[in-house]
Amino acid sequence: MKGNILLSRVAESVYWMSRYVERVENTVRLMNVNWHLMLDLPQVLSNEWESLLHVSGDYELFKDAYSEVTPRNVMQFMTFDTANPNSMLSCLTSARENARSIRDVVTPEMWEQLNSLYLMVKSYDSGSNHFFENPHEFYQEIQTGILHYYGQMNANIYRGQSWGFFHLGIYLERADKITRILDVRYFLLLPSLEEVGTAVDDLQWAALLRSASSMEPFVKKYGPVEARAIIEYLLLDGQNPRSLRHCIQRADSSLRELGSVPAGMYNNDAERRSGQLLSELSYLTVDEIVRMGLHECLDDLQLKMNQLHVAIRERYFNPDAQSGVWV
Repeated sequence: MKGNILLSRVAESVYWMSRYVERVENTVRLMNVNWHLMLDLPQVLSNEWESLLHVSGDYELFKDAYSEVTPRNVMQFMTFDTANPNSMLSCLTSARENARSIRDVVTPEMWEQLNSLYLMVKSYDSGSNHFFENPHEFYQEIQTGILHYYGQMNANIYRGQSWGFFHLGIYLERADKITRILDVRYFLLLPSLEEVGTAVDDLQWAALLRSASSMEPFVKKYGPVEARAIIEYLLLDGQNPRSLRHCIQRADSSLRELGSVPAGMYNNDAERRSGQLLSELSYLTVDEIVRMGLHECLDDLQLKMNQLHVAIRERYFNPDAQSGVWV
């Protein structure tokens, strides 16, 4: 039954607000993991910090603004640099502006939490040596604040159509980042023969899992850290809340709730593409990924996620196509 109309501009603001907040959460976790890895492996610096720039897709932008890849420069660029559209401060600014435009959709508690996070990062003295000597406490505060924001959202948001766009933004952003993290980190971790099975090798694989908040549950399920098991857990394990399959499953469920369409059917290109991608991930095996090549497989999956994003934009956010979305 048709009810109230959620304007396409409101749906788009909800979607992008969620993507920006999730992007901050992913970035702060990567920065924190890299910082601790640097403490454990002081001899492994440049390529680890450079990898963060490739995960975010901002390597060229960084090189235009900074003379060299150092921990201090990367932390500044990824945390406070407003010239970087994917820095934490830039993403919090964008999330806050989207939230400001939909104050009737977000709860007062969500707004207050998001605004507090923005003000904390904006007012921080980014030139302080204290920050660069020990950024863990600052990053931990951001991560805790985002968890509080998600708690407010899950506890208080009305389960209407806006709820579907909250989830679409969160899970498509998370899906994109898990493929990027695995692609870049795995390339760096292709071990030289003398490092296979060493403490350095183990620490770097563990850092990959921590980058996806997956270390503890992985060990409980699989035991020793091993490459094929990591690929399966991060891409194909439907019980892992940060796996690619789980994220696409949640995004697909949100699209079907928005369109009142049962599984196995579709009414538009977005529902068709999400269903196809979920089906592919449900039946894909690690052996097939290895035969295809991990990088080539991830490239293909990222292309399909980009096509899904475009289909969502055209279906729900294009004002020339429609002025509103039926609840």
